[in-house]
Amino acid sequence: MKILYIAPKSPAPIIDGGCFAMMECLKGLSQIAEVDGIILATHKHPYTKESERVLKQYLKHQTVVRIDTEIKPTGALVNFIRRKNYNLSRFKSGKLYQEIAATLRKKYDYIVCDGLFASAQLSHFDFTDLPPVIIRSHNIESEIWKLHADLETNVLKRFYLRNLEKTLRKEETEILNKAAFIWAISPEDLEWITKNTTQKNASLIPVSVTLDERFPVHYSNRGFFHLGSMDWKPNQEAVNQLVKKIWSNPRVSEFTLKIAGSKSEHFRFLSTNSIEVVGWVKDSNEFMAKSGTLVTPIRSGSGIRIKILEAMALGIPCITTKLGASGIDMEQSGIQIAETDDEFVDLILKLHANEDFRQEVGRKSRDYISKVHSFDNCIALMKSTFGI
Repeated sequence: MKILYIAPKSPAPIIDGGCFAMMECLKGLSQIAEVDGIILATHKHPYTKESERVLKQYLKHQTVVRIDTEIKPTGALVNFIRRKNYNLSRFKSGKLYQEIAATLRKKYDYIVCDGLFASAQLSHFDFTDLPPVIIRSHNIESEIWKLHADLETNVLKRFYLRNLEKTLRKEETEILNKAAFIWAISPEDLEWITKNTTQKNASLIPVSVTLDERFPVHYSNRGFFHLGSMDWKPNQEAVNQLVKKIWSNPRVSEFTLKIAGSKSEHFRFLSTNSIEVVGWVKDSNEFMAKSGTLVTPIRSGSGIRIKILEAMALGIPCITTKLGASGIDMEQSGIQIAETDDEFVDLILKLHANEDFRQEVGRKSRDYISKVHSFDNCIALMKSTFGI
């Protein structure tokens, strides 16, 4: 079996949760079939020597297409007037169309698009002329923009965000309807697809997460941390709430809080005697294992939070919102849920004071990941799509 894999950015090196999820998908596909890849390279996610070195382990052939996805006011205005979604249009180009068309001459059994933006260019093809297209849905992208619009207080910005949401919902639904199969990453996303599209071949395939034995968690650590790419708005919002609303509470303000992740170094102005902005970390698992409890008050976004899954796989206790825990069984996993600032403070106090509780929560989370997100389980679900 031959598969053409299309990614909107290089899965390697793994610099954020999206890259992690893509790499796990690619690893799974390479166990099942011979895989060629079309990898998009952008200013934000360039294709590097490291990308080539890692990906050649899983791809027989790599085609790299460099496209310009930088936001330009004129492009945004033109798409607004044409009632087209600017987010998707930035992932389309004549060069990419030609590369896909040329690659498809090799004949493939399936096309796997890793995320909605990987499938954007396919809207210019007749799907009846293509091999069966599988779209792996990382998020319901239009729901992300709906939440952004709901939270926006500026009238003009909210109007523009509503337009982005409306146009994206229309195009997202059209693409999902055309696909042969949809792989949803979370139960909530699968439910949305079932209710809002005509897609009959949608199934849940969780992100596989390997238990990392290199870094044992020491539950004597009473500290807290947030880890995530700070060029993603939900993480920016979460950190702002952590610092300005939660850590400003005198009951917890003296507790240690570390903030780390890609681009977090730009937020060093948030540092205090108890808050340390670490910046990018080379090995996220090593950092998490020695930093205490993960706390992330997520208020927007869609899909499943990879960094939370990685932390749980290490046995790290986690505090987040119901939205942050999307795709995770809140009863079985041990994940701790808070919605208000006071609820976050109460849980922070409880975990800070009780080592036995930290250990109980962490071990329950690790057991959950080993059962639900194992590589073998995810491979089996992939194989069922291909009838093998």
